[in-house]
Amino acid sequence: MMGWLSIPQKTFITSFILIFSSVACSTTETTTEPAPVVQEKTKEIENSPVESYRQPVGDLVPDTLIVSGVERSYLSYIPVSLPDNIPVIIQFHGGTGTSQNAYYQEGSLNLVADAEGILMIYPQAETSTGNVWNTLHSEEGNKVSADDFGFIEAIIDRLGEDSRIDTSRIYVAGYSNGAAMAYQIACHLNDRIAGFVVHSGNFPLEEVINGEYPCNINGETAGLIFNGTADRTRPLEGIPTYAVPVRDGVQWWAEQNNSVSVTTAQDGNVERTIYVSEIGTEVQLFIIEGGGHDWFNFTIDGMPLDEFTWDFLSNSNS
Repeated sequence: MMGWLSIPQKTFITSFILIFSSVACSTTETTTEPAPVVQEKTKEIENSPVESYRQPVGDLVPDTLIVSGVERSYLSYIPVSLPDNIPVIIQFHGGTGTSQNAYYQEGSLNLVADAEGILMIYPQAETSTGNVWNTLHSEEGNKVSADDFGFIEAIIDRLGEDSRIDTSRIYVAGYSNGAAMAYQIACHLNDRIAGFVVHSGNFPLEEVINGEYPCNINGETAGLIFNGTADRTRPLEGIPTYAVPVRDGVQWWAEQNNSVSVTTAQDGNVERTIYVSEIGTEVQLFIIEGGGHDWFNFTIDGMPLDEFTWDFLSNSNS
């Protein structure tokens, strides 16, 4: 193992993050996503088994880079122990939220990162436009003008400058508006993303919604999709002129993978549908009866949900 792992982690993250000082991106992205009426509901953690996992064991470190002339920020969570080839999960917070929300309140992937040696990246949506991700390319009806596609591409570029990062194992995750961003990064930066997990989100599939900006699919993509039937913020029916119905979006991903089989099973209030391609790539949809606008937390195949998430994602490479 290389010598940098034996030095204090804060020294490592400083050297890791300062690989280059700025990134210039020329394309300004816009969005027609409906502006949130109220702040998105954060995940309830009272009496939750994930509550004790919130305090970092490794280092939670802020950093910035420059994208299209604008300073953008993100958090990096560095576990105490890391493998020789470091996998990465980029997790997007919900709309009007923060990168701190993603770490402290949305899921428990930080626990999985500690156990498995995963570098976690928590980007921050542009604060000047309300902490909402710009999930579309359309310039019509702009509500957010931040270059978020360029921002995430710049983060991935920075990661790629470090030979210790396994760039074939970069994954995206997100909640609500952040789920839409995860969908879109997996769609439009497909050759750089090995898989995705989304909670309580809709897929703004532009090539279907408005016949423009098709996804750039370069290979099969593994995905986990969680939605509740009682979610009125990001409903199963989708959002007209913005996002496709959840089941249609899952079917679209299955078609991109050339899936050859589909099975559906019911376990209590959870309906689970699994699409499998000829080479074994899976897209799984979980519909939670009565589920609201949450990052969900239940057991799957005998594992806590976020532990199951990594077990699933870790089998996929870009």
